[in-house]
Amino acid sequence: MKNLLRTLALSTTLVLGLTIGASAQKVDGVNKTKKGEHPELNLTDAQKAQMKANRESMKVNQEKFNASLNADQKAIMADKTLKGKERMEKLNITLSAEQKAMWKANMEQGKKNHESFKSTLTPEQKEKMKGERGKHGGKEHSKGKRK
Repeated sequence: MKNLLRTLALSTTLVLGLTIGASAQKVDGVNKTKKGEHPELNLTDAQKAQMKANRESMKVNQEKFNASLNADQKAIMADKTLKGKERMEKLNITLSAEQKAMWKANMEQGKKNHESFKSTLTPEQKEKMKGERGKHGGKEHSKGKRK
């Protein structure tokens, strides 16, 4: 169970680091982040397309997983009084072997997508991504919040 939670946390951090929190764009003096836009990385059209495809793949996999949940499991997921880790621990107890396998496969696919995308980055883009991840919720940042 701990490995599942660690995998979930790592995958989520990796995916979110790429898709959401990696950049902010100034428009009319206000920072605005658009999904899939990372102006500081200067992504090619092919890299943007791959990022979009990865995000869509994760969305489809998440929807399939959510569709497999029964009413009690959906209630756990909707319970706003539970924090992320607490929610996952409570949910994990109720998951069938098939649901656990689906969750694990989704996390592994997310890692593969991330690694595949990372392999398309230039050394300069990788450096910029590392710097942005640290500023916007990378491991170092999130560990500080959890203490």
